[in-house]
Amino acid sequence: MSMARWGQPFLVLFAAWLITGLCFGSAFARSPQSGQELFILRVIAPTPAAIARLTDGRYDLLEARQGDALFVLGDQTVLRSLRAEGFEVSVYARVPERRESFAPFTYFGGYRTVAEHYAHLDAVAAMHPELATVVDYGDSWRKVNNRPNGHDLLAICITKRRPNDCQLTPNTDKPRLLLIAAIHARELSTSEMAWRWIDELVSQYGQHPDVTWLLDYHEMWVIPVANPDGRHLVEQGGSAPYLQRKNMNDSAGTCPPPGDPNYIYSQPGVDLNRNASFKWAGAGSSSAPCNQTYRGATAASEPEQSALEALMAQLFHDTRGPLDSDAAPITTTGAMLTLHSFSDLILLPWGWTSCSGPCPPSQRAPNDAGLRAFAFRMSHYNGYAVGQASELLYPASGTTDDWAYGILGVPSFTFEIGPINGPCGLFTPAYSCQDNLFWPLNRPAFLYAAKVARRPYQLVHGPTTLTVTLSSPAVLSGQPVTLTALVRDDAYGSAANSVGRPAVQRIVAAEAYVRLPDWAGGTAIPMTAQDGAFDSPVETATAVINTSGLSAGRYLIFVRGQNAAGHWGPVTAQWLTVLGEWYFPVVRR
Repeated sequence: MSMARWGQPFLVLFAAWLITGLCFGSAFARSPQSGQELFILRVIAPTPAAIARLTDGRYDLLEARQGDALFVLGDQTVLRSLRAEGFEVSVYARVPERRESFAPFTYFGGYRTVAEHYAHLDAVAAMHPELATVVDYGDSWRKVNNRPNGHDLLAICITKRRPNDCQLTPNTDKPRLLLIAAIHARELSTSEMAWRWIDELVSQYGQHPDVTWLLDYHEMWVIPVANPDGRHLVEQGGSAPYLQRKNMNDSAGTCPPPGDPNYIYSQPGVDLNRNASFKWAGAGSSSAPCNQTYRGATAASEPEQSALEALMAQLFHDTRGPLDSDAAPITTTGAMLTLHSFSDLILLPWGWTSCSGPCPPSQRAPNDAGLRAFAFRMSHYNGYAVGQASELLYPASGTTDDWAYGILGVPSFTFEIGPINGPCGLFTPAYSCQDNLFWPLNRPAFLYAAKVARRPYQLVHGPTTLTVTLSSPAVLSGQPVTLTALVRDDAYGSAANSVGRPAVQRIVAAEAYVRLPDWAGGTAIPMTAQDGAFDSPVETATAVINTSGLSAGRYLIFVRGQNAAGHWGPVTAQWLTVLGEWYFPVVRR
């Protein structure tokens, strides 16, 4: 894919940012270091070597790319430094100074603090003990070192609980989806997505058919704040949050603290998303303690990262061999999503490889076909671009998703949750963007990931059942009901800058199950193509459900489709209520 295809989406994004800022006022942001105006600097980096120089930690790179250009936040001093290194640099946009008013003591218009997130976990577990339990999986750096404002590291497990569910062992018959937020403390939207995902699961159990069967048969694990020390500092900025990316390990002793004029460029801490013990100290990380991508003194040196690795090893089986070329088996279960911001991307392993354009097979993960299909299936819902880090941004080593896949074989992805256009195109977007834009886009993508966690490397190659409807949601026992489902194998994202979109197959079959899905011993009911033949990538399938053998009650109806390659996709469910003979409607005159 030509990298020139990056241009238009990014132009729209930054134009919207600039216009939005101008609406707040004519002033522009100034660097606290020099008093100079801040800019988005467009830096031409046409080769992997040039990209490596920009990603060595000395510059504050934004997570965006336009052809051969990367974008750096900086003032005239930074501009001169880049030019002195031989880069072709231009001012892409002046950064407008935000002029929003907030009520006193609020955290940037509604964002929840670490304390609120932790209270939320406890409240959910107290209100839904049949579904949720809170797990303390470690301590933060400040707590380990007996510093003020240290934190426990908390996760929540949500499932229809049985006596041995939510245990810290991979030996369970319930596949697991792990969602991790706020590894980078300043990426505010990520924890808000985790909050909404938790609420969606507990509030919709017994209401939404897919949420119900997912919690009956799967476990959902959520870490709303993986870097609580760093996020606690971010909160202290109130209506102007501190842009702390890293954790709060200040043992290097030389980095400027928040409030110092140099803090915007140089800050204490370790980048937890460069500290993982798989491919640590490689491309895209820095050995300088004050740099934004500082990887730490040793692999997994930070308690937040070592605890996270230990947790993942307890949740998922290790199914992959020790060689980079070893593929995880088709029987692998589970999946992991780590949420970052911003750029509207879904990144897949490998992050540590350096590619110029689409990565060749030698620099792709051995399960690349499954990983890419998985990511493209999710991007059908949120419209995000799909690719490896160096295909869409720049290489990054020692990352969480590379660790989960590289060590355990679990399919793992980084979501860069960001703007499409308009006022939500800011790095720290207005709180209203969470419900107005980000959550509606990502909710169905999360649900898809949860559905395929049972056999991810198999199910993602099969078609998606998008809708399931019944001719009547409630019928008398013995009365037939017509089932209709829309099954699509072309349900892949189509963002122009994506890399490696899978080939589309025709649908060849669809089937339904009443009460029990296929993996639980259900009996398949063959469905027929509404137009008379299964012969295209998009099919409407129908079947008549005979209810004569069903007693009064509410039942889940499961539907799945199969494509010409022989792959079955994940199920989508709908409710059917069967009424007993005692039921008589009231006739009003």
